[in-house]
Amino acid sequence: MKGPLLLALFVVGLAVGLAGCKSNDGRLLVTAVEPREGDAAGGSYVAIKGQNFKNITRNAKVYFGDRQGNVTRISDDEIIVQAPGGRPGEVVDILVVFEPGGELPPLKNAFKFVEHQEAGVEDLGAKKK
Repeated sequence: MKGPLLLALFVVGLAVGLAGCKSNDGRLLVTAVEPREGDAAGGSYVAIKGQNFKNITRNAKVYFGDRQGNVTRISDDEIIVQAPGGRPGEVVDILVVFEPGGELPPLKNAFKFVEHQEAGVEDLGAKKK
């Protein structure tokens, strides 16, 4: 009975160990953009997620199409940027440039500018009476 039990514990331990490992080979990498759309008037905050953004001291510039956003915070796995404005319905590539480190491949069709909508009380989760 010890043999199957030990084998089961080994397999479970191996699975847990592998699940906890992240693939990080030291390269700069962008993995996600959240949210994928923002106000055409500009000012929407966007999180660019990835890895190794700060493993050395560096600056980042983020472009939405040909317009530069305003980077407000950068950590090892996330860049927070305030998006510039654009035309409603316009879909643009996002380009991240690191100094030092260079330019990453552009994220194709990564962001859409949408028409500004005023937030109402219902949007804030208030209950109607």
